[in-house]
Amino acid sequence: MLNRPLKNVFEAADARQKRAGKRSLCVINAHFEPVFNTAAATQIVFQRPVNSNFVRLRGLLLAALMALSVPVAAEEWIYTVRPGDNLWNLTERHLKSIDYVQKLQQLNNVRNPYVMPPGTQLRIPTAWTRFIGDALAQVTSVYGTVTLQRSGQEDKPVELGMQLLVGDEIRSGNDAFAVIEFADKSHLRVQNNTRLRLENMRIFGDYGLIDTLIDLQHGRTESSVPGKSQKSTRFRIKTPSAISLVRGTDFRVGIIEEAQSSGSEVLTGVVEVNSEKKPIKVPAGYGITTSRGIPPGAPIKLLPPPDLSETAGYYERLPLVIQLKPLSGAHAYRAQIAIDRDFADLWSEFVTTALPFRNGEIPDGDYWLRIRGIDESRIEGKDAVIPFSLNARPEAPFIIAPLPGGATAPQQQEFKWALQSEASHYALMISPDSDFTRVIYFNPEVQGNSLTLSESLTPGHYFWRIFSVSAGEGAGPMSDVMPFRVPYPGPSLEATQLNEKEMTFVWRAAAEGQSFHFQLARDQAFTGIIHDEMTPMSQITVAKPGGGTYYLRIKTIESDGFQGPWGALQTVEIPYSIPPWLMLLMLLPLLVLL
Repeated sequence: MLNRPLKNVFEAADARQKRAGKRSLCVINAHFEPVFNTAAATQIVFQRPVNSNFVRLRGLLLAALMALSVPVAAEEWIYTVRPGDNLWNLTERHLKSIDYVQKLQQLNNVRNPYVMPPGTQLRIPTAWTRFIGDALAQVTSVYGTVTLQRSGQEDKPVELGMQLLVGDEIRSGNDAFAVIEFADKSHLRVQNNTRLRLENMRIFGDYGLIDTLIDLQHGRTESSVPGKSQKSTRFRIKTPSAISLVRGTDFRVGIIEEAQSSGSEVLTGVVEVNSEKKPIKVPAGYGITTSRGIPPGAPIKLLPPPDLSETAGYYERLPLVIQLKPLSGAHAYRAQIAIDRDFADLWSEFVTTALPFRNGEIPDGDYWLRIRGIDESRIEGKDAVIPFSLNARPEAPFIIAPLPGGATAPQQQEFKWALQSEASHYALMISPDSDFTRVIYFNPEVQGNSLTLSESLTPGHYFWRIFSVSAGEGAGPMSDVMPFRVPYPGPSLEATQLNEKEMTFVWRAAAEGQSFHFQLARDQAFTGIIHDEMTPMSQITVAKPGGGTYYLRIKTIESDGFQGPWGALQTVEIPYSIPPWLMLLMLLPLLVLL
């Protein structure tokens, strides 16, 4: 009598034959019936026959048994042997009965059940595995309106840290996202406008297998399933047209509504997509679409990552305008904005067919941008990722004066803007260069909505810009660079010459190429202008008017045609002339005295 475990099916057969008498063929058939029904390897114990026909029958049956042991059970999982493992303690921890030792040995062709090299992978049918109970999942990230629907309860918003149960339904709204972590550390990112159900989250054995099944009913998901873990994983996503089964894979699954199909894209690892017709293995870098009742086609190579060499890394305006080189083969693009490089905390997501992209309101901060192309079959390609920063708040104030291309006063230049509600103060700078390599004025603590320079700028061309500062946001983005000019003041008279018929006025030209506009009037409002002339000279001669008070003004015209302001109002007193008869009348008293 053997008092140790039997190593294999052949030793078991020999031992059984030594202990038993002759048995009929119908008994053997009855014993083998479960083997043929399950199509799985099992231990066969039978009596040694006394005739050669039975020997031949035994050989045929064993050959059939070995052929039947090749197919894998309908559902199985992979266990990776660790130091100290053997078939006995492994079976005791994970399987329903110690009786499965020999079956496990036979299924995996293990020579020695006591010693197995670490790293050996064993196939274990789920039907043999001890079911422990349902696992829990946890929400590790949520943004926007994401709703939980649980049987027998009212709908409630999904919150960070919330535990999820088997049967829970998750729904995300527009620009709403959530990340779910499962017991095996797999992560499922629920994208916007998605509806799914946690159909199964089962624990088998001593946490040897975590079996997860997601029923995706609408929208898209992105999944990351760990490849190396102390726990074995079977992670599946079911759509109306297929089931995707993965181990150690990053992949995406989405419902294509208009085509009544689903698409799967594999980034790392391998995904087995099972449709109604046949299973297909999809390797990394490929995708596939499946439709109900239609055999799936061959996997499609994913589009390459878009070229982001022309995409900016810093933005100061909203909405974001994201430049992108067109990608050959792309009919649309998906863009995602996240706070972290792993895109666990998504902030925004959108699909567009137009370039450049435009996106709405997001807070200031540092972000990551991920973009991929979408081909004509709606398979989404490989990702291109770039970091970027946004500093759009507080917004720069609305400019009043000087406007771009405008001019200030010749002296004591004044700058004006509208008050910005979020700003506590403003910072203003002036430069003669458009790139502000030389800053000739900078004031970081300007209060109110205007500034007058205490020291006037010399005439010429300049640039200015301003930004708001708030207690909460700090310094906001600069306004646009605004060119302006400081004009030459109107010249002052240096000399005036009068004779009986003419008057000559002389002034100084401030720069070469200037011309001048001269006006002489009877009133300060210059409604009664008696002389109006443009001249390239720095002097002018006009006919002498009658006696009285007159007013003149001069403005400078630059060489590019720009006309500066009128100079200061200047007054000219012209003596009245005395008629001859009055002169004689005034001399009569003298003649009488003589």
